[in-house]
Amino acid sequence: MDAGDHHLRPYVISKPEVTVTKRSNNDEFLILASDGLWDVISNEVACQIVKRCLEGRLRRKSLEMEVENESRAAEAAAVLAELAMARGSKDNISVIVVELRKPRGFPS
Repeated sequence: MDAGDHHLRPYVISKPEVTVTKRSNNDEFLILASDGLWDVISNEVACQIVKRCLEGRLRRKSLEMEVENESRAAEAAAVLAELAMARGSKDNISVIVVELRKPRGFPS
């Protein structure tokens, strides 16, 4: 915690919440996000959204111009962030989606 944040001490912890999980070949993606997402979106809904984005079945409505080089994982992160804002999240929203499987046709 920064020296200027003493007034927040009762509400903010400086120790991160960490979970260690063994990966398997069935793991598809990883969602790294701040409380701003998790306060308003469940794990199950977030996973459904990411799966649909990675399959190319879901895109942002607010995307005014097509960004051709943007990955589907980046698109999934943006969709989650926009949904959290639309649901009225009152916290900072940071989202990163990491694909864990190799794309089809990718050399081993």
